[in-house]
Order: sequence, then C-alpha cells, then structure tokens
Amino acid sequence: MPFKRRHGGSTQIVFVFFLERVPRCGIDEVRAKITTIIKSSKPPPPNISKGEVEALNSLEKDTTLTILPADKGKCVVCMDSESYRRQVKAMLADGRTYEKLKSDPTTKHERNLVAILNRLLKEGKIKEAQKRYLFPTAEITPRLYCTPKIHKKDVPLRPIVDYTGSIAYNVSRSLADILSPLVHNTEHHVENAKDLTGTLKEVRLGDIETFVSFDVTSLFTNTPIKRALEVTRSKLMRDLDLKDRTLLSMDDIMELLEFVLTTTYFTTKTRLLFQYTSKCQFTPLVPCFRIHHMTLQFDHAAASLIL
Repeated sequence: MPFKRRHGGSTQIVFVFFLERVPRCGIDEVRAKITTIIKSSKPPPPNISKGEVEALNSLEKDTTLTILPADKGKCVVCMDSESYRRQVKAMLADGRTYEKLKSDPTTKHERNLVAILNRLLKEGKIKEAQKRYLFPTAEITPRLYCTPKIHKKDVPLRPIVDYTGSIAYNVSRSLADILSPLVHNTEHHVENAKDLTGTLKEVRLGDIETFVSFDVTSLFTNTPIKRALEVTRSKLMRDLDLKDRTLLSMDDIMELLEFVLTTTYFTTKTRLLFQYTSKCQFTPLVPCFRIHHMTLQFDHAAASLIL
C-alpha cells in the first residue's frame, strides 16, 4: 500500500506491507520478493557533472567548514566549524534550558515504555501489531544539530533535535495522529497561508485600527511541558470524538504523552549528552502542543484587552 511521506525537501514513496494480514506461510515469500525488488533496483543517472561531484566531495572532506541547511529558504550555508561549535557550546551552557547528563538513559526509558505497552496489550487497548510498531527495537539516541537563521542579525542558530528512530518516535507519531484533530477546535486556527489570505480579505479596518504581527522567540524549546500537558488534558476532556479514534483512555494517552515529553535527551557531535530541563523537545508531537499552548496564550491575551 503506497503513500507519500515528506522528508526534508523531497517526497518519498513509501510502500507499507501489512504483514499481519498475510498468512504465516506467505510472510517469508513476501519478504523475499521485497528484498529482490530492492536489490535489483538501479539508481537514476547523475544530474551533476564530474567536476561538481569532485567539488562536493572536497567540501565534505573540509573539516574547517560545517555545511548546514538554512533555517528558512531552500539554500545551503557553509559556516566556519569553530564558530559553529562556539555558538552551540554557548547555547548548551544555558542551565535554565539544558542539563548535562552523566550517562545514557536510553535503556531505562526503553524498559519504562515496554512496561506501558505490555499493560495496554494485556488490557486489550492495543493489538499485537500495534505493539510491534510501537515497540522500541532501535536504541538510536536523538541527535542535536542547528540551522543558521541567515535572515536575522548576527545569524543565530535554531536548535533541532533529530528524533527519528529513537525509542519513543513511533509512539510520538501515533499520539500526534490522535491529537491533531484537536488543533482545529479553535476559532483562531488557520490551515495555511492561503487560508489566512482568504480570511484577511474579509477584514475591514477602522480609521484607528491597524494590523499587528507578533513573533515568539524559540517557540519549540520555550513550550513548558507541565503547561502543555495541562492544556492537552483539558482539550481531551472536551473531545466527544476521542473514542472513535482510539481505544486508549484519556489517562492512557496522558501517560504516553508524559513519557514522550520527558524523554527529552540528545547527543551532540562531541558525544556529550544533554536533556531539556522542563521544555518540549522537537518530536512529531510538538507542533500540536505549540498550537495548543499559543491558542491558550492568545485567548488569555484577548480576554484581557479593554475594548
């Protein structure tokens, strides 16, 4: 069953085979056919010249340069490696946001998640196939990298944690599917820039009125975990369609959410381990929490206005 998945700047076609629906006697045959197809496939012809390939290889081997995608816009930034390291080190020195760890907590977190999944399976709230999908077979430590904000003064860095393949990544994706409908349950939500443009066309300003734009500094890493959990629980309590999307109870969802949002550790290029002290790490869940948190903040601000 093919579907499209966005990954970075490209779109990949991913084929998902629901092996649990295949008779046991046929699983090995399906796997063998998939392996044969993958091994016999040929890469497309190169779209760059030999000289360009040599130039790229030369840049890759140059340790004095760090090559990164820009925070905005489809362009590549070549930074002085020493300057990049200094900026990252200065950012991680903020004790209010980051805490240095003495050991890798992956094994401990894995045991906790397995215990939760085993209980949910025993209670009939997830199926064996779902447990296999959510089960942390890999122990990949989330990795920190930064993207330069070339559109801002002094080119600050945006921290991004690559959560892909970590023990809670699939749980995070599944929870995002459950919570994403809650995003639309607010009068302040817009789907995209096109939707916003259409909405603004209907707005007529008075003589003493003006449009105001607000910016939030480091929104992802400044979303408090405790507050995010409180807002989410409140929204789940009012969600009349929750039982149609999942067999999990609200308490089950909150337990998994707390696990994901407190598994906020990562490694750097120098193999040092850090964790966020009380803020949300970037996982597939964070966009949901960002919107929930900002909606609440906006509602409070709007209610305080004196008209």
